[in-house]
Amino acid sequence: MKRSTVELEIAPEIEDHVRVIAEGENCSIESILQEGLALLFGGDSIVEYQLDRLNNCTDEQLWALIHQRLTRAQDARMRELLNRGSEGTITEQEKAELTYIIDWVDRQMLLRSRALALLQERGHDIDTYLYTAPEVD
Repeated sequence: MKRSTVELEIAPEIEDHVRVIAEGENCSIESILQEGLALLFGGDSIVEYQLDRLNNCTDEQLWALIHQRLTRAQDARMRELLNRGSEGTITEQEKAELTYIIDWVDRQMLLRSRALALLQERGHDIDTYLYTAPEVD
């Protein structure tokens, strides 16, 4: 997989938290950030990899994944595209956009389910999460 370099400014408290995780895992801050980004934003080609890697995630990383949702704007756009599709007024470009959004949601649901199972195996009470409506960003 081709890699690129990006300069990223993060808040000191986030850096401190990532540093603690990296030290606990005996790896670099960069690898923790790369793994977190891949987990949250990876495409279809790495879903199996992501599922396997969930076993190595900290509880905090799993909870972060579980709570990730579409933003209000993304959710509104998805609903708009779904409506256009049901009305038969959706363009090919909009179909592709809708497919991308739905695929992302499906991947997240799969990863979220596995993360919840892992947290339950690790002794966390996931019932509160399961029976509480998620907040939309």
